Amino acid sequence: MKYPLTIISFILLFLGFSCKPNNREEIAEIQLKSIGQTSLMIDETTPDFSMGLQYFESGQEMVFNINWTTNSLQMYDLENGELIKNIQFEREGDQGVGELMAFHVHTMDSIFLFPFGTSYFSLADTSGKVKKRFGYEAPENHTPGFVHNISYISPPIVKGNEIILKTRPAIVSNYNEMSNEMLAKSHLTFRLDLDSLKTTLLPQFYPADYLEKGTKRFDFSMVKEDGKLVYSFFGDHNLYWAENLEGPLKSIDGRSTFLNEALPLFPKGGPALESQKYSFASSRYENLLYDRYQEVYYRFAYPDLEVETEGEVRALRNNPGPFVVMVFDKELKLLGETYFEGGKYLPMNAFVGKKGLYLSTNNPDNPKNQEDKMGFEVYFLL
Repeated sequence: MKYPLTIISFILLFLGFSCKPNNREEIAEIQLKSIGQTSLMIDETTPDFSMGLQYFESGQEMVFNINWTTNSLQMYDLENGELIKNIQFEREGDQGVGELMAFHVHTMDSIFLFPFGTSYFSLADTSGKVKKRFGYEAPENHTPGFVHNISYISPPIVKGNEIILKTRPAIVSNYNEMSNEMLAKSHLTFRLDLDSLKTTLLPQFYPADYLEKGTKRFDFSMVKEDGKLVYSFFGDHNLYWAENLEGPLKSIDGRSTFLNEALPLFPKGGPALESQKYSFASSRYENLLYDRYQEVYYRFAYPDLEVETEGEVRALRNNPGPFVVMVFDKELKLLGETYFEGGKYLPMNAFVGKKGLYLSTNNPDNPKNQEDKMGFEVYFLL
C-alpha cells in the first residue's frame, strides 16, 4: 500500500546542476564511498517510502519506521532486515495518541509520539503502552514543537524532566509578511518542563541578516551531539553553532560548491509555479545529520534544476533529483562533498548507523527498486 502522492507532497511543502564550483583556498577531496547494500522486509501495509526512520542501538542495531496508514511504529533488525515488532497505537480513547506524524526514541522505555499539528504528545514504550500524555500552550508568537523525521530533521533533546523542541515563528500567515527584523527576534527552540508543562523560549534566534536581501523559507535542521548544537538553514550557506542551548550562535562558512553563490529568494506574486520551483528546484540546504561513529556531520544540499512545467515540479516533490552530501568534521570544517545523480536514491529516507550513512534506494525511477523492501546503500567516509 502506498501513500497518495498528494499527502507526501503536502508534508514536504509544509515542511543536471547549472552552477560552477566556487573558488576556495582549499579544495576538499574526501568522498563518501559505497561499501554495500542492505534492506528491510516490509509487508503490504507498509510503503517503501518511509515517513520517518530512526536508527537505535541497544544490544543490536535496530531501525524504527513510522507507518501512518496503521498508526504504528515498526522495529526492524538492521542486520537481517527482519521485522522484530509492530507497535500499534490507538488514535482515540484511554490509550489514544492521535494521528501520528513523528516520533523520537529516547530509550526503549521512552518513545515520544507526536501527532499532526498539535500542542500535545505522548510517551510510550515498546509494548505500545501509553505511559503519559503532555499538553501545553505554545510559546507566544511561536508554533508548538515541530518534530518531523524526514523533512528538516531536528530531533527533540531530552534532558531529565525537560524536553527541548524546535519551533517556528507564528506572527505572520505567509512568508512575504515577515520582515528581517521580525525574523531576527524569532526563537529557534523552547524548553518544556515535563512536570509543570511550562514552556520557556531559549535565547537562540534566526540569523540577524537572513532576510536582508529578500524573503526566504524559514525551515532549518538542527542537531545536538558531543556538546555542540548546530543549525542548518534552508537559504543560508553558513552553519550556525553554539556550545550549549542558551549560548550565542556563531557562524562558519558551510557553502557547497554545487549551489549558487547567491541563493534564490522567495518570489513575490506571480504564478504558483514560481514559488513551487523555488521550494523544489532551486539551490537550498535541507537535512543535517550527525555520525557519532565517524564524528562527522552530513549536510544535504540541492543544486538548481531546470524545470518548466507544473508536472516537472510536481515530480520533484517526491523525487528531488540530484543532491549533494557535504561532510564536516567536529569543528565544522568541510572535509568533502559528494554529488549524487538523480533517479536512484531518496535522500529524505536517510539515516546514520554504525556502518555509515544509509541512503534509500527506493527511488521510483530506480530500475532496481523493489517495492516489497526498503533498500539502502551504505556509504562510508574514505
